[in-house]
Amino acid sequence: MAAEWERGLRAGMLASGSLLADVLDSYVSMRERTGSAPSSVAEWRCFCRKVRRRMPRASAVDVTTRDLQDFELALLAPESSGGGEGMSRNSVRAVHNFLRAAFRRIVAEGVRQDDPMAAVEKPRAERHEDRSLGEWDMPLLLDRLSSVLSDADPASTDYAVAVAAWLALVTGMRVGETCALRRRDVRPRDPSVHVCGSVTESGGLRRLDVTKGRRSRTVSVTRRDMDQIMAVIAAQDSEVGGLGPDSPLVTTDGSVMRPSSVSRRFARMARDVGLPKGSRFHMLRHTHATWCLSHGVDLKTVSLRLGHADETTTLRAYAHALPGSDSAAAETFSAALEESVEDCHIGARRNGRVKRGPKAKRQAGTRDASAKAAAPTYKK
Repeated sequence: MAAEWERGLRAGMLASGSLLADVLDSYVSMRERTGSAPSSVAEWRCFCRKVRRRMPRASAVDVTTRDLQDFELALLAPESSGGGEGMSRNSVRAVHNFLRAAFRRIVAEGVRQDDPMAAVEKPRAERHEDRSLGEWDMPLLLDRLSSVLSDADPASTDYAVAVAAWLALVTGMRVGETCALRRRDVRPRDPSVHVCGSVTESGGLRRLDVTKGRRSRTVSVTRRDMDQIMAVIAAQDSEVGGLGPDSPLVTTDGSVMRPSSVSRRFARMARDVGLPKGSRFHMLRHTHATWCLSHGVDLKTVSLRLGHADETTTLRAYAHALPGSDSAAAETFSAALEESVEDCHIGARRNGRVKRGPKAKRQAGTRDASAKAAAPTYKK
């Protein structure tokens, strides 16, 4: 039996005919060893647990398209319906993409001949406009950040969260990137900051020397912003102490902070100052991109500042913020409307037809009758 089991192995995959959940776990381990992001690996393991809970006896060889379709429908069903997961369509789309990639690998390794996921219908994506701060809300946040950075203890959590929020607002960094920004990444002469890392909590809190987009970038800041960064460093040196070039800029004691903790504390700050309900840390990144685009910064530059793979990603997320086309349409319509009204007045004056009210019409009729009576008559 052991020899038969060994012959069924396919290049690191589990034996043909084994449980689907075990094969998926093996696939995730392979992706982890080949360099997938820790956050992605953590998400995939969560998907594997859902498969194990929903289809505990499903075989990687015998599972059908109907089984996988029912599995995704169960994830979409609300919890009140009797056993549903209540996941959003976008989350189930992520599960679908994971299973699709896994079964392509399973087929390529020869574990089975057909791909049952090829016929599973993917849920339609939910489109949500990225929330950003408007002109009414921005002063509220800036006043709070300024107050904390001026008065709070540099060794306090509130101070560190305010630093992270301010960095995200002026550079468009993600929360994990703000937590990973080191002192040596600050370049006062340019002035700019070098975004080259991210903090992850998957598998333990640690700093990665790579961003989520797998590409480092240099983001320019104004001289005034650089003065604020240097003021933060000076305040930390006086209160925290023991900080060196590799110390994070967002810290309370010289160690990296948890991105989840920073996000939670910012959500509390946003609620206290009266920002819109549901405001979260990632909104600061959207605000930076939206304000840049709406004030004339070109799409390529914004894409580079955000660290997107290409301009298509930026355009898909922030097309609503691009100026020009809609305002041009408003100006064109207004000009056409004014031209049409002017043409109507000219035509009325030219033909002697002026719109008159009922009283003006009666007076005009009386004058016409008097003129007709006074006019001489001629007999033929």
